[in-house]
Amino acid sequence: MSTSEITLPYGKITDKKLVMNFSAYDIDLPVIASGIRERSDVLRELGVAFSGFGTEVPEKVTQQNPATVKAYFEYVGTQSDAKVILKRAYHLVWGGMIEEFPDLIDWAQAKADLSNLTYAQAEVLRARRGE
Repeated sequence: MSTSEITLPYGKITDKKLVMNFSAYDIDLPVIASGIRERSDVLRELGVAFSGFGTEVPEKVTQQNPATVKAYFEYVGTQSDAKVILKRAYHLVWGGMIEEFPDLIDWAQAKADLSNLTYAQAEVLRARRGE
């Protein structure tokens, strides 16, 4: 690890960039996005810009590994210590995600709805293939 890197439990700060990592098994993209949106005004005041989302595909497609969802941020402010500010942004985003995380009943219903949608899509594909 170079001296220009800071490793966090679920992310890394390199120079003026922060990359946060989330397991798709544990946290869905809408929850991550809600947490970022919840704290976007504070991030903007700190001079931190959200740069987007990405996923990391496992090396072997057959592996039963969850996809890694990544959120990218960049320090665009003028203060001298970007790493301190990006570390603060890291904690702010996690706080926003906790604040915006749905109630257990809503969460369970959303998961059930997604499961039903996935099952229906599989049935459509089977019907198209004539199975």
